[in-house]
Amino acid sequence: MIIERYIIRNYIGPLLFSTSIITFVFIMDFILRYIEMFLGKGVQFHIVLQTFILSLGHMFALIIPMATLPATLMAFGNLSSENEITAMKATGISLYRMIRPGFYLALFLTAALIIYNNYVLPESNHKLQNLLIDIARKKPAIELKENMFIDAFEGYTIYFRHKDDKTGRIEDIQIFKHVKRGALPTTIIAEKGKLKYLHEDHILRFELENGEIHEMPVGNDPSTYRRTIFRNYTMNINDIDRSLKRTERTYRGDREMSVQQMQAKINSIREEILLAESKMIEAANRQMTGVFAFLDRDYRKQQLKAMQQPDSSRAPAQGGDRSDARRRERQLVQSAVSRSAYRLDKGEVLTRNLLESQVKIKESHLRQIDRYRVEIHKKFSIPFACIVFVLIGAPIAIRMGRSGMNTAIGLSILFFLIYYVCLIGGEKLADRRYISPVLAMWGPNIFFGICAFYLIRRSANEKSLFQLRTMIPRRLYDR
Repeated sequence: MIIERYIIRNYIGPLLFSTSIITFVFIMDFILRYIEMFLGKGVQFHIVLQTFILSLGHMFALIIPMATLPATLMAFGNLSSENEITAMKATGISLYRMIRPGFYLALFLTAALIIYNNYVLPESNHKLQNLLIDIARKKPAIELKENMFIDAFEGYTIYFRHKDDKTGRIEDIQIFKHVKRGALPTTIIAEKGKLKYLHEDHILRFELENGEIHEMPVGNDPSTYRRTIFRNYTMNINDIDRSLKRTERTYRGDREMSVQQMQAKINSIREEILLAESKMIEAANRQMTGVFAFLDRDYRKQQLKAMQQPDSSRAPAQGGDRSDARRRERQLVQSAVSRSAYRLDKGEVLTRNLLESQVKIKESHLRQIDRYRVEIHKKFSIPFACIVFVLIGAPIAIRMGRSGMNTAIGLSILFFLIYYVCLIGGEKLADRRYISPVLAMWGPNIFFGICAFYLIRRSANEKSLFQLRTMIPRRLYDR
């Protein structure tokens, strides 16, 4: 147990260091992504801080698995560079025992992340999504600057040449009030004035002095033009509330649900699929019943008898009228056949349209199910990557030591990029129902797990990890 505790202690520092570095990278990405929105909306600092804390929820779900690979490389690389790996081997400690403490630590991180992804992360994502929607709905921050046309107020365009930020005094003012689209705006001109903001009523007040109002009230008829000269005039612009209004959104996306909630959603969607299939079966049976009924001779006689009902009151034809009666009978039969065929064709078209619509509904439901299944498996596959990265990083660091750390770190970055690309690509393919959600989410873990066991086996047998002779044909290798 002494060896195990010693290796675990060597793990803690590199794990914290790699976690902090990767977290810093994610924070920079967060700042670049949302800084424009925060500045444009004039969001207060405590709201920005709350958004950042909630964003850490989905960050940590990726940061911890990413940090295990460089932490493993640093921990075992330091042990190998100090010849401690050689000393352990000399005392009879096998490679599997050296890797065991890292495996247990990765197993603990995997279990903790699974619980975190199922219970903490959905609520964090839900609150973050609600907050981002509220920030997006917030009215933008307005900065009233001189020598600029200000269009931030709906229905108004404002311009003033000079502004005193301390007293709120403004000079050479022009205000264009847009009444309706296509009409000429009402123009207000003033020599000077004062700006006031009534916080309680959310009103921006202009107290203007020595000016004119030019307006055309009825349409654009020049005969209705009106010019008003004023000494003092007060104009209010209402609804200038720039505060953030918090709302609670009940709808949850797939990343805002736990496994139990997504499984319940899948069950409800499957019930809708069964309902769509029952409608398809009912429509097909109804159409086939009509087709096979028309093939029955007794059914055709009944249809012909129904067609002859209007002529049943007529006296039977005699003598030379027999040919006319037969001709009318043939016409009735043809008319019955054509009407029945028309009804069958019309019913076939309606049935086909119904079946096509139900098939599209079923396909949409199946895509929803696969999307939920992808998220369910993702909650388990990404934490499991901690184990895979420890198993693949330990033999590389042990065999290469500090002398090959640059190569080891380069390989680890390459491995993680391949893992991430496979994970994202698999998710897109599974959402489009090209591959199974299980294969999409667990395929990278399976592939890198096989690579990890291969590297461990070769390292335990004191063989080169990447032997060119095994990768290149013998004839090319000899040359």
